[in-house]
Parts: sequence; C-alpha cells; structure tokens
Amino acid sequence: MNIEKMLEMQTQVDAKIMEKVDISSSDLEGNLYLALLVEMGEFANEIQDFKHWKHSKAMDMSKVKDELADCLAFTLALLNHNNITIEQDEFEENLEELNNIVELRNNMKDDRLGSTFSLFESIYELGNDMDLRSLLHEFIVFGNLALGLSLDEIEEAYMAKAKINMERQEEGY
Repeated sequence: MNIEKMLEMQTQVDAKIMEKVDISSSDLEGNLYLALLVEMGEFANEIQDFKHWKHSKAMDMSKVKDELADCLAFTLALLNHNNITIEQDEFEENLEELNNIVELRNNMKDDRLGSTFSLFESIYELGNDMDLRSLLHEFIVFGNLALGLSLDEIEEAYMAKAKINMERQEEGY
C-alpha cells in the first residue's frame, strides 16, 4: 500500500473540489469531520454487525469497500487540510506493528462489532486528542484484519473511488 500516493490523489481530488467552492477553513474542517461521521455510519450499515434483529447479514463486499474508501477519503482530506504528512516508511512500520499484535488481530476477527464501535470512538476523539494518522491506521487495520481485505484491495478501492470523485467534479457534481 502506497500511502503517499493515496495522500497525493486526495490532494488532487480536494483541489478539484476547492476550485468550485468558497468556504472558510474552519467550515471546511467541520464539513470534513461531519462527512467522515456520516460515511462511518454508512460503512457500519454495510457491515451490519450491529443489526441484532437481522438474521441474514450477508455483506456486499463491493459496497463495504466503497464505504471504506469514502472513510479513507475523508480521513485523508482531514490529514491534508491540517497539513499532516505521513512518510511511507513510518506508515509501513506502524502497520506492521499493529498486524503483529496477535491479541488485536484475534479481537478484531472475533468482535467486529466492538471494533466498529472503536472506530466511532476514535472519530469522536478527534475533537480531543486522537491523531488523524492513528485513525487512518485504524481504518486500514480494520479493513485488513476484521474484514479480510488485503492492503492492495484497500488501496485499489480507495483509488477507484478517488477516480470516480474526480470524474464527478469534472462533470459538475
């Protein structure tokens, strides 16, 4: 997974969007934060683990990947908005460290619902002391460990969605 490439792609998407809008920096940040919460809700809705009333919870992995890509897009947009960079080496070391924590891996597989709630808590904590870099890692690790997506699949889902978002802007979305 090339996080620098993903950040650059989001920079391009964001620049295309900002060509057409006039918004203050603080309003933009608020919009991005709210959009992230909305997309996280849509992501959880596709995973369906919280739906105790539903007996058939077959996930449409195409939709799950699409919603995960949206969560990544708004997290990357917040990173860019706040001028937070991530070095590829640092990113890979952090992912490797998280993937090596056997307890984390087992908990995410066994308690996907708890892991989903943890993501919501992390987004809430952004207003306090949560690091956007950590949130990005959490989304990726969740996709990898809890949903069984490879890092390449996660990157491909993000890049495909970013391409759609660019096309939408070019078409006057």
